Amino acid sequence: MSSSFLYPRDSYLLSDRRGAVPHNSGPLHSRLGLTDEHDSREVQRYTKPRQTYPTESSPSLVGRKRLPDVNPLADTSTKLTAGRTLYRQEEEPVTPPTNDGRAVKAAATRRERCRINQARYRQRQRQYAENLDASLNALREEIQALELRRQSILRCAPTNESAWVVAMEYFRLFRYGFMAPMMVPGVASSSEKRSTSSPPEQTDAQLDFLKATMASDVTDGDATGPDALLRHWRLFSMVFDDVHLQLKRMEQIEDDSLLALSSISITITEKTLRYVFPPLNPTIAKKLLKQRLVVRGSSRFDWDESCGRVIRLESKLDLLSPLLQLLGNLEDVATVFENAQLTPEGRFISGKK
Repeated sequence: MSSSFLYPRDSYLLSDRRGAVPHNSGPLHSRLGLTDEHDSREVQRYTKPRQTYPTESSPSLVGRKRLPDVNPLADTSTKLTAGRTLYRQEEEPVTPPTNDGRAVKAAATRRERCRINQARYRQRQRQYAENLDASLNALREEIQALELRRQSILRCAPTNESAWVVAMEYFRLFRYGFMAPMMVPGVASSSEKRSTSSPPEQTDAQLDFLKATMASDVTDGDATGPDALLRHWRLFSMVFDDVHLQLKRMEQIEDDSLLALSSISITITEKTLRYVFPPLNPTIAKKLLKQRLVVRGSSRFDWDESCGRVIRLESKLDLLSPLLQLLGNLEDVATVFENAQLTPEGRFISGKK
């Protein structure tokens, strides 16, 4: 038999016999000092025989080398395991949130995304409104500039064919009576950059038209000159309300004269009774107040071919017919014009304006 650390040399000389161990005689209750049989049964009930293992086949360990103690190895293994665990904890990422945490985070992200989308939508709406306002303002300025340019072109029209054009333009410009001057952006030349804005200019289309198409000494009753004609229209529009002039037809009465037939609608107001027909009987005044009159009229344009301008304008209105129809008798109509500042032909009396 070969020798090893489990079976050392001369192991056969060792005996497997055990030393004789004297057995304790007598029952257990006698050895415990119990005399009662009931007490002995209770001890046997809670006392179990010790488990024994076979020993015949178990080799004798006498003379053999002792195996190394496993406790130091266990301690070393425990330390290595703890070191690996700590290393993994340092390398492992943060534990992801639980399902509840992910749901809360997703809800917060969704709310933030909705808030951002709403802010973008409101910004787009504001930008659209601003762009629309800017486009409208630019369109208004362009219309005013085109109107001013049209007036300039009209003033430069050939004189030999502008007699009818001047008459038609006159009724177009004064269709609502006197119009106050307005501010328009300056018209930039083609050489100027579009980004350069010209300062606004004050334009009076009606006065510019009269000066461009009428002679400097043009007359209309007692009024002389383009400025006097415009003052007449301004005063007429102040004392009457809702002035509306309409051209009915035009005809050539002479080689250098045109006759235009028209109608003008006016409303009598308290200002009319105070400044045009004072003093007036309260009964007649009550009949006239807030009445709408449609007055027929005519305008004659005398044209000068040499200068290409209107040298004489004769305007007439027929105020008697609508007033007679409204009041019903000539006596009341005569009372109205007795101290009036306006003639039945629609001209303001000199010295009473």
